[in-house]
This record gives sequence, C-alpha cells and structure tokens, in this order.
Amino acid sequence: MGSLTGLAACSPPAATGVLTVTAWPCAGPRHVHTALVEVFLGTRLVAHDDVPGGSTYRFVLSPGRYEITNTGRPGGTPNAAVVAGTVTRVDLPDLCR
Repeated sequence: MGSLTGLAACSPPAATGVLTVTAWPCAGPRHVHTALVEVFLGTRLVAHDDVPGGSTYRFVLSPGRYEITNTGRPGGTPNAAVVAGTVTRVDLPDLCR
C-alpha cells in the first residue's frame, strides 16, 4: 500500500482545466426553465448538459478555445479559453433575445 501512495504523489498534474458556466435558457418563442448548455471545439460538440436557469455548471475539459452556447448550433466565436489547472468562468445570457 505504501508504494501505491508514493506513486500517486509523483503523478503529473492532470492536463485539464475547469470551465464554470452560469447559464440562462434560450427562451425563444416559449418559456423554458432549463438551459441546454453546449460546449463546442470548432464545430464538434464536446460536452453538454441541461441546467436550471441561473445556475452554475462545471465542465472538465482539455486546454483549448471553446464556444459555449445555449442556441444549439455552433458558428460563433470561441468565448472561453480553458487552461490546464485553472478555472475559467463564463456567464451565458439568453442568446436568443
């Protein structure tokens, strides 16, 4: 057991960062209470989740520039830069207004 503890202590840090998103639903023509938060790397969807409007959600991601949206379609400018070992915060308003 002691040798496993020693190995864990020597492990390199994880090459990921944390993205926290405070999200509001993309209301559009109907009233909704949850936001579908989607994380794109280029045009590839890499993470998504339904979150209650106004709440904060965490995604653990590889370093890179990501587009965070609640519109269901990529195509905008990346609005989050994730750096390994850090926390990046994004506020995501109702982008359908």
